[in-house]
Amino acid sequence: MSLFEDRVSILEYFHQHGLLVSPDALNYILDRSMGPMIHRLVSDDISDAGYIDEKTVKSILRGQMKQESQDFEVYLPDIKVNSSVEDFRQMFVSRYRKLSKIISASGTMRGTQDIRNARKAGGEIKVVGMVSDISTTRNGHKRVVIEDLEDSIQAILMKSKGLADELILQDEVIGIVGNVSNGTGDPVIFANEIVRPDIPYKVIDDQKKPPVYVGSISDIHVGSKTFREAEFKSMINWLKRSEGEAADLKHLILSGDVVDGIGVYPGQEEDLEILNPLEQYEKLGEYLAEVPEDINVFVMPGNHDSVRLAEPQPAFPEKIRNAFNRNVTLLPNPYTLTLEKKRVLLYHGMSLNDMVELVPGANYESIGKAVEEILRRRHLAPKYGGKTPLIPSPNDYHVIEEVPDIFITGHIHSHYIGNYRGVRYVNSSTWQSQTDYQKMMNFSPNPSIMTVFDLNSQTSVMKKFARD
Repeated sequence: MSLFEDRVSILEYFHQHGLLVSPDALNYILDRSMGPMIHRLVSDDISDAGYIDEKTVKSILRGQMKQESQDFEVYLPDIKVNSSVEDFRQMFVSRYRKLSKIISASGTMRGTQDIRNARKAGGEIKVVGMVSDISTTRNGHKRVVIEDLEDSIQAILMKSKGLADELILQDEVIGIVGNVSNGTGDPVIFANEIVRPDIPYKVIDDQKKPPVYVGSISDIHVGSKTFREAEFKSMINWLKRSEGEAADLKHLILSGDVVDGIGVYPGQEEDLEILNPLEQYEKLGEYLAEVPEDINVFVMPGNHDSVRLAEPQPAFPEKIRNAFNRNVTLLPNPYTLTLEKKRVLLYHGMSLNDMVELVPGANYESIGKAVEEILRRRHLAPKYGGKTPLIPSPNDYHVIEEVPDIFITGHIHSHYIGNYRGVRYVNSSTWQSQTDYQKMMNFSPNPSIMTVFDLNSQTSVMKKFARD
């Protein structure tokens, strides 16, 4: 028998370290045979307090065990704030280099030339560039100017070849296969094909393994008067079940706008149940403390949260970190999380506001077209300067360098689940009822839905929650 497996020896150990232990904490340790781990509960912070309760025991032991048996990977990038002209240039250079490498590696684009050499070439050429200008000719053809790191060139997308209707966005990186004009004046490419980085077709692996589920929710808006507390509690109670998908759910993702914040829009204080943002996070922490301790919880910021608005957004600061138990991992936005060797790309989704306006047929109720155009371009915010504030950085964190297995967004308070070339994606549901602004815009959210993905198969499940 271990030295610390009976009530008396545990009480004596805490007494030697100047600690009183509550009966509930002691029972928690004994019931779970955690006596051999109690040395982890003795720290300067705890010793100074002189008292240890059940909540403290749960928090510390949960965090310790999680670090030892972690089945996910987290690598937090060094996201710094920059603002010079050179920083902007480096961000676009980063975007161009990453995406041009992906495009040039495709079979269609083998033999790619730089634009300077293509301008002098005859016959068919293949070039990659970033779109700097888009216009329409008098005859209804589309004129596009692309540039690489050294030069630029015009390309004409002919109506007769069906290219004039191609959706081209400012600042996206594309490949063009075509013929350079041999006449006088500035060379022009007459395009035969537009090539994008795109997602290669992939088959979702059905591994014949027991299911491991990841649950996706977004836009919780704790602190708002329209926060659907009863439904959120119903969801947490479902997570405690020992049967069905709940029993095999090991990861829970909250992809931004987890609280309502304050000062996000004029007069917001009138819509708030909790005015202090830190108290909003503390309330969220209380809810998440009820999530079973064997579930890894991941929380990222959105535009309502207490980090900078411009993307990429860093993970929450330490003062907010303290509002959560240790089974909660705080992530930046955007972020690629590795779960069970599967890549799960997380993005709060502010650029969806731009994409809805740019993509024909896209709307907030059926956001799938906008999401798929993002994946097609391999960039989370392909157009710079719209409704998505981006902060310049030498590394463009919005490029989708590695193909994800699952892509998760939120932000727009809709719910849409789809599959693009083998990448399962979801625009995650909100936990906020219709706001006055949404009424004015005639938009009805689709709230209180958790989307559940099996990491070992093609299974995706929608769980709609109502009041218990």
